Amino acid sequence: MKLALKLTILVASRDKAALEQLKTVLGDVAFDVTYKHMSNGHADPLHGVMEIPDILVLQVGANGEAELSEIVGQTTAGRPPTIIIGPVGKTACMRLAMQSGARDYLEDPVSPADLMASLQRIDREISDARPARNGSMVAVVSAKGGSGASFIAVNLAHIMTAHSKARVALLDMDLQFSSLSQYLDLEPEHGLLQALDMAEQLDSVALDAYMAKHSSGLSMIGVLQDEMVLTRDIPMERFAHLLDTVRQNYDRVVVDLPRQIDDVAAAVYDRADRVLVVMQQEIANLRDAVRLRNILVRQLGLVQDKIEIVVNRYDKNFQVELPDIRRALNCEDRDLMLVPNQYRDVSESINVGVPMMDQHRSSAVTKALMQIEARLGGGSASTAPRSAISRALANLIGA
Repeated sequence: MKLALKLTILVASRDKAALEQLKTVLGDVAFDVTYKHMSNGHADPLHGVMEIPDILVLQVGANGEAELSEIVGQTTAGRPPTIIIGPVGKTACMRLAMQSGARDYLEDPVSPADLMASLQRIDREISDARPARNGSMVAVVSAKGGSGASFIAVNLAHIMTAHSKARVALLDMDLQFSSLSQYLDLEPEHGLLQALDMAEQLDSVALDAYMAKHSSGLSMIGVLQDEMVLTRDIPMERFAHLLDTVRQNYDRVVVDLPRQIDDVAAAVYDRADRVLVVMQQEIANLRDAVRLRNILVRQLGLVQDKIEIVVNRYDKNFQVELPDIRRALNCEDRDLMLVPNQYRDVSESINVGVPMMDQHRSSAVTKALMQIEARLGGGSASTAPRSAISRALANLIGA
């Protein structure tokens, strides 16, 4: 059985045979385990240790009383939670173990089940004590259908994983026409609905089991191809918990959002550090980009600085030029992210299910996407309180 966190454990003893036995007991666990034979005569197993482990497992033998009495009274500040493995029926050893600050005393030969149960208890304590890890979240949405938001989302997530070496989750929130798995040539066995069924029990290990894995290390989840899902089918409390769990377990989260305003989208916008509105150089695209940005800012209360405009398939010879976009959106040229128009390279990447950085690394599109990824990695803008956005959405829908 594996724990949710890959903790570091130091197993120490003066008895080489006991250490070998413990190696067998801990052989299958997903820990970073170090074994120390205490042969220098020092009673403290942490003496000379360069990096303090998350958990200390100390095995003491027949002379356990003498060994433990030497460390009783030492300050416990900065020392890791400790499990003592000692002789059977030695109440004096048990008492000294507790006086030394040990979390548990297990009798030798230790039962694998008992040791794992003790480790799991400490694991939960450590998890509860650690501050919540909130990875940055980027929501990507098209100003108008067909603008290329899914392509941008997939490739940004892949670059974050393969180039920046981040732990990344990609969420496909198109509930009717989920397609991101095709961009990565993946065939997911589990999907969003299955994860939502278990949302309240999800930890990092369980969550990982619902993710489809790309060879780069990128994790993806969405609706399965043979499923038909409506927004009303999504239990919002569980969906919100799922989003929070994903953020706590990944460095960066990329969400591909359909162009609609509903509870699902609002939950994502609540948590997003950046929102990328993807548009093309067309009048209809530009109008919808202006409208979408205004809805996000004026109706949902998002901070305007967190909204970025990506001009996809940019061509300097198109009729709608950058000055037109800048005037309509009241922004500067430097505020626009440009992805050039290289239809053949992009089409090939999509058709074969290989991300641009792997298929066409030297392409101008790939270079532009890498620049966008670097820009997104420079920090996150402040967000409006979730309750404010939720109230705004309720007012907007109920109006």
